[in-house]
Amino acid sequence: MPNHMPNHMPNHMPNHMPNHMEDDLTADTSLNGIHFMLPTPFDGNGEVDLAPLKRLVDCAADTGCTGVVVLGVMGEAHRLADDERLAVLDAVVAAADGRITVTVGVSSESNALVARRTKDAQEHGGTAVMVSPGRMAKPNDAVLYRYFETVQSVATIGIVVQDHPSESGVNMSPAFIARLNAELPRAQYLKLEDPPTPPKITQVLALTGDNMAIFGGLGGSFLFEELRRGGSGTMTGFAYPEVLVALYRLLEAGDVTGARKLFYDWVPYIRYENQPGIGLSIRKYSMMKRGLMDTFGTRPPSPAIDKPTQEELDDILASLPEIPTV
Repeated sequence: MPNHMPNHMPNHMPNHMPNHMEDDLTADTSLNGIHFMLPTPFDGNGEVDLAPLKRLVDCAADTGCTGVVVLGVMGEAHRLADDERLAVLDAVVAAADGRITVTVGVSSESNALVARRTKDAQEHGGTAVMVSPGRMAKPNDAVLYRYFETVQSVATIGIVVQDHPSESGVNMSPAFIARLNAELPRAQYLKLEDPPTPPKITQVLALTGDNMAIFGGLGGSFLFEELRRGGSGTMTGFAYPEVLVALYRLLEAGDVTGARKLFYDWVPYIRYENQPGIGLSIRKYSMMKRGLMDTFGTRPPSPAIDKPTQEELDDILASLPEIPTV
């Protein structure tokens, strides 16, 4: 975050070269703020539809987001073929056109594959890679460390460690995350989605200090608290990124009261959007209603929302507060 961050939100981005970094590396502070996590649009036949990606990226840039995240869980990356992944990545990088950062999900089920995807992300213009552990029959720190070490061995851009045990099945302790940050020079960022997130932010920052930036997720459900705990922003697919940008800027300016009111005003929608299982379909539906996408279909077996859910969502959307101008 900017150096003028008020006292209640300490700057946890590295301002200088941490001692553990190699001489040819510099701490990348460009990822602070709100990052719009992109869905993968599909047409009526279930095929990848690249055209709406430009609208989604423009929305992120126009509303003040620092960047976008592509090929994550929300992007249904695990349901895309390799050629589809690269086509989506190329479309997003082209749409971003240097205006905002592009963080690329490369999570994989093997060390060899995560290395290949990391190289692809770099070669195709990614700003950083986001890495969640692959599922393991018997998770242990030694195997997990080698997985992230593999990414470090080929990475020339920043690494966002994704801590999302409900998806990966792997739990990472604050001490293990701090070890990654201390020993792997590119592991400068954490995407924390292991609730309760605010206490874990405090625990990780106590071990990493200014050497690791922490981003929330989970639809922005705890963004107000995460930022006040020292979080650096969020990476999430919340359908109204303007709200999150405005919240971030209010706290950046020291207006806790204004930020709290904004957050609480939007809690009904945040709550509804962040439902397990169908949250992605809800977000896509809302984005379609905003004109950012042409359809809201997911790729089976990702669940779709039924007609009553659409009607409930329409009712909430009709009752939303005014969208902040940022």
